[in-house]
Amino acid sequence: MSAKQRGASLLEFAVTVAVIGILMTLLLKTMWYYQGAAEQRAVQMTVANVRTALEIKVSEAKLPGRNIDLTFLAEENPFNLLKDKPVNYVGELFRPSDSDIGPGNWCFDRSDKSLIYLLNNRNSFADAQSKHLKFKVKLFRLPHRPAKPSGTPELLSVAFEQVKDHPS
Repeated sequence: MSAKQRGASLLEFAVTVAVIGILMTLLLKTMWYYQGAAEQRAVQMTVANVRTALEIKVSEAKLPGRNIDLTFLAEENPFNLLKDKPVNYVGELFRPSDSDIGPGNWCFDRSDKSLIYLLNNRNSFADAQSKHLKFKVKLFRLPHRPAKPSGTPELLSVAFEQVKDHPS
């Protein structure tokens, strides 16, 4: 090494920049993956919370001495059953546009009684056909028993299911 050489050569600088570029690409790709996984998990947890709240309401209706009409569950906002609404819930809207909801947020569409989640990243959900995930409370009438006494309330059950989004 000569005493006159003061810094890195152009080749050394180019190699350093290339290595840093490759490492940054790997870091960003990994961060994007984990961001998508976190979004997917958050949606799954919110859906599980709503399903649990619905199951509790159905169980309450089946208790002796309770006369709760479950038909209202198919018409009401299921987030009203939760103790705390998600922080990314923007409210009840009538036929909301994407700009009304905002990426990564939930809303209740009053026009068709559904909960809508607008994806932040469509790659988070491999089976997502659109950038919306739509869920509805569905009411099921359970079969009658032949020996059911007259005046006994009809048996109902509910489910919280993902439905196909029909783009406008």
